[in-house]
Amino acid sequence: MKENRRLPESELDIMLVVWNAGGGVSAPAILEGLERPLTASALHSYLKRLEEKGFLACEKTGKVNSYRPLVSRREYERREGMSVLSKLYAGSLKRFAAALYDGGALSPGDVEELKDYLDHLKEE
Repeated sequence: MKENRRLPESELDIMLVVWNAGGGVSAPAILEGLERPLTASALHSYLKRLEEKGFLACEKTGKVNSYRPLVSRREYERREGMSVLSKLYAGSLKRFAAALYDGGALSPGDVEELKDYLDHLKEE
């Protein structure tokens, strides 16, 4: 994957289906896994773009193409998370957490869970 390559929402939706499949997945299975309707030709255009960007590999098995991720979900999440943190919050995790809390996205239980996680990291 090229450094700092961010996926548009439509391509990310496809990657989420592929990642959730846990291995090679066919185009019809991807279409079925998408939450919003997409034509087969549009899907193939997206799949081709994802291959060109280095996110997917296509393997032909008989008459069916199978797509597998070349970039793990965890790797993409890490890069995307760092990008958002850097661009929007000047690298400050505290500012990011404050924005989530002030916006109502974090419940008191979420805050406690995050605190426990950070305490665990500190112990390691």
